Amino acid sequence: MDNEKVMNDQELGEVAGGNGYDYVHDLSLFVTRTVCNVVRWDDSACLTFRRSPEGSIIPGIGYQNGDPILVHSTYREAGWYFAFDRKTQKYGYVNPNNVR
Repeated sequence: MDNEKVMNDQELGEVAGGNGYDYVHDLSLFVTRTVCNVVRWDDSACLTFRRSPEGSIIPGIGYQNGDPILVHSTYREAGWYFAFDRKTQKYGYVNPNNVR
């Protein structure tokens, strides 16, 4: 018992070769935050979704200052928030400097 380690669902799934639970895409783990600090050079300026941190933009998704956004409560990659867009049903990464 001294060497026993308690594993969370994600770790169990990885060890077992997958148990069907997807921690990263589990929408119950996402929380609503607010978009902020988007510099408005013109009306097209917005917080964009990226395919990876600092990666290519996912077209058709953009947020303005004050808009609510869903981000994962604990999962980050290179410091970037993992987010979900309700309208398009897509996941992507957003700059953490533009979310509070």
